[in-house]
Amino acid sequence: MRTTMLFLAAGAAALGACKWTEFDDLQNETWVGSTDKPSVKSSDYGVAIQRGATLAGGGTLVVIGANQATYSELAYDAQGGSKLTANTLELNSIGMLDAQPILLADPTTDDIALIVIGGGTQIVVLTGAGQLNTHNLFVSPVSVDAATYMKPPGSTVDEPLVASGDVVVGTFYGTVPNPQPTCKLVDAGTAIQPHALGAVRTGLATTDDVIAWGSAGIAAGKLYRYPGTVFNGCMPPAVPPPLASHDASFVPGRGSQILSIDATHVLLQGHHEADDASLLQVYDASLNPVGGSVSLPKLRTAALLDTGGQKYVIAGYPGEIVGGVTAGVVRLFKVSAAGIESQPAALLSDAQPENNESFGRAVAAVPFNGKPIVAVAASNEIFTYFRLNTTDGTATAIYGETRQGR
Repeated sequence: MRTTMLFLAAGAAALGACKWTEFDDLQNETWVGSTDKPSVKSSDYGVAIQRGATLAGGGTLVVIGANQATYSELAYDAQGGSKLTANTLELNSIGMLDAQPILLADPTTDDIALIVIGGGTQIVVLTGAGQLNTHNLFVSPVSVDAATYMKPPGSTVDEPLVASGDVVVGTFYGTVPNPQPTCKLVDAGTAIQPHALGAVRTGLATTDDVIAWGSAGIAAGKLYRYPGTVFNGCMPPAVPPPLASHDASFVPGRGSQILSIDATHVLLQGHHEADDASLLQVYDASLNPVGGSVSLPKLRTAALLDTGGQKYVIAGYPGEIVGGVTAGVVRLFKVSAAGIESQPAALLSDAQPENNESFGRAVAAVPFNGKPIVAVAASNEIFTYFRLNTTDGTATAIYGETRQGR
């Protein structure tokens, strides 16, 4: 449980006209509010979070709960207060969620996509904003291994592309025939079984390119870039060779990610469940590594924060020890087309760490009052950073106060 901290007059003067009276978890002149699990049936709230609809005053955070699978939205008013919207849904058709379900945000709209196994017979993709649409992908899935939004061939909107075992399939293939046409990406005849997918904005009106990070056989740890025209159902002729490939020398586990930095650079976030190894690394469009990498253990999830003047990767380490207990931390690393900095610009943790808190098990950059802010999920609790300073000794703001005065 959090303990509210009083904000004294001396601090209020530093914020000008704002007259805040109380805050939660005040650290390093960083203002952070926390929201305990609201009244939803899920017994494990916050296993995945993602930005929701952009509001004129405030913002929305999508939160997924596990065990009893739920979709809910936390709406933040302009002052930072939060409440559930009417869009809370029980996802009864799904059953048990993975420990770290895949939840994506469409890069061009407010839509999100939750991608899970439904009934053991197909992949279910739930997309939309508030009113979710169900897409059933009939591919006899082994698992849900990776996904990305991409602009598919012949479409003007982004849609999810999903990897499951040996194949990839998109919602843009429709629901007929059954089973749907799929693509089997191979290297020298061996299926690469990607554990991470990412889209590259080519600037063309036709389609995005796709980067796949292999996990099997000779493809284990290798990156492949394919033209988006490959993902048209992969009917004959066979899938053409990739535009580029590179051995990243790190085999991604399920839940790894490829995040788009700009039109010509991506960030790889890879991790292993078994040995806690991890990788953060920038790559260019030709799949060449740029700059050094960060390989701190226990990384589980990541998101990109763009403040307008600087980009950061928000990296969650939920199994890290803080204050003598396994509570978890989040690190913010500066990231750009020149690479990722090895030392974090900020280190975030609960001011009152609790054992098995899992702080950082999911992270997101959420639009709030017109600016992106950091949101962090812990065990049945959400932390929202309304003002964030560096903690690397430079004493500069990552972003200033985002709440509007009362």
